[in-house]
Amino acid sequence: MKINDGHLSPTLRPLGFAVLIFINSSAVNGQNKKNNCEHPAKMLSKPSFSDEDRAKWKGKTVSGKVALVLNENGDVADARVLSASPREAAASLLDAAKRVKFAPRLGCGELKTDVIFTLNR
Repeated sequence: MKINDGHLSPTLRPLGFAVLIFINSSAVNGQNKKNNCEHPAKMLSKPSFSDEDRAKWKGKTVSGKVALVLNENGDVADARVLSASPREAAASLLDAAKRVKFAPRLGCGELKTDVIFTLNR
């Protein structure tokens, strides 16, 4: 093998690159088949209000839409209220959404999704 200034010779460069692509591509495909990264995340626990928020909104219908960013372990990494009815319930909705747990999706990266839920309907 001929080395020029610390680099592989031009004839070996394409071969090394092709092997890296092949290895990476097969690893990704194997994980996709095993983890089904293209399917929606499976919710293991539903959004729930704290006892304090339940008492605060007792007898009222509270609903909202919350944008979530899930990490590979199924935990909520970030959450943002998109809509809340009544508007004053936004903090309660955000707190409830952060308690949701999803099935792990190892090898899939972060997932962005929206959760819509209603309490006291």
